[in-house]
Amino acid sequence: MADFALSADGAQIVTTSGTSSYEATAINAGDLTRTGGYPIDAYGPDSAAIAPDGTVALAADSPYDKDVFVFKPGATEPFRTYTYGASASGGDIIAAQGLSWAPDGSRLFAIARGQGKTYLRVLDDAARYPVTATVSAPARATRGKQLSATGRLTSDKPFPADAKVTVVRTDLDSPKGKSLGTSTVAANGAFTFTDAPPAGGDVTYTAQYAGDATHVPVSAEASVAVSRATPSLTLNHNGALYSYGTDVSFTAHLGMTYKNRTVEIWADPFGTDKPKKLVKRGTVNSKGNLSATVDMTRDTTVTAVFAGDARYAPKTAKSVAYAKVKVSTSVAKQYKTAKIGSTSYAYFHKKTNPVFTTTMTYYKNRSHRLNLEIYYNSTTHGAWKYFIFTK
Repeated sequence: MADFALSADGAQIVTTSGTSSYEATAINAGDLTRTGGYPIDAYGPDSAAIAPDGTVALAADSPYDKDVFVFKPGATEPFRTYTYGASASGGDIIAAQGLSWAPDGSRLFAIARGQGKTYLRVLDDAARYPVTATVSAPARATRGKQLSATGRLTSDKPFPADAKVTVVRTDLDSPKGKSLGTSTVAANGAFTFTDAPPAGGDVTYTAQYAGDATHVPVSAEASVAVSRATPSLTLNHNGALYSYGTDVSFTAHLGMTYKNRTVEIWADPFGTDKPKKLVKRGTVNSKGNLSATVDMTRDTTVTAVFAGDARYAPKTAKSVAYAKVKVSTSVAKQYKTAKIGSTSYAYFHKKTNPVFTTTMTYYKNRSHRLNLEIYYNSTTHGAWKYFIFTK
């Protein structure tokens, strides 16, 4: 024998040979007669351990096969298996006599060797049957209207007649979850529940099975997109034109909502050199208004943002306002300035070249046009246009 284990009631012995055998032997402890075996799909079992409830754990010494096999008393097929690091080049090997159950059967410990190291593998709930769970709910639903959802627990062992799942709803009003009570699990593992979601947005339903003496705990969830009303949100000054550098007050107006009365106002100046920035974030006043001042030094997209709440969806409103270029022109070299009618004129000697200086706010490839009107012999003559491009 490579290893043996005695059941808690003293009635059964399980032995492993560690040789060419592919199964462990079950022996009656009273008269030492062979009562059966626990076949495994691996070469040479050399570790055995029996849980307090009679569950048998075996381990093989092959690095290429499954490592741990768990049987219910008298079964000929394992209901759980574990594999560690299996690959074409091999994996972990459970040490001979390397299995042991926790006193309450809640965990199985395995000493494993691989790649020159030794590991302690802890297998939680190894004595209980694994369970899978699913929940199916409508993809979309109307807020306040009843919806139905179904679910199923699946396991190799039937569930107790009194098995129940607890259903929890998570939404914008209950971010930490709100219990909807329990739902009875049918003999085939199916269960159903209904709800009328009070909050819109993404709503998640989680069905939780706490486990029992023979089944591990499990949970599953489904998400539903629940409708929300569309709020009214406006922003003034769309399409307006302002002188360079004007401080303009943009006002967002928010209509009816549920709980959230907060609005953000963002300004995004034209071009890539200045990022979009938050100008103001606050609660609208009793009239539903929130104002923020934007310095109009260039064309700017102003956006009002409402993040939404449990009953009203998010909403944005945009206004694009325009800024005039700041331009000034001065004249030099004249010998005098005087008016003809209501128009001012600069007077130059014939041999003096006038100097015109024009400035404007910079932008790549921006240009301006200079118009000249010359007055002589009591008449204004011609108009010359010169195009001057900035660098």
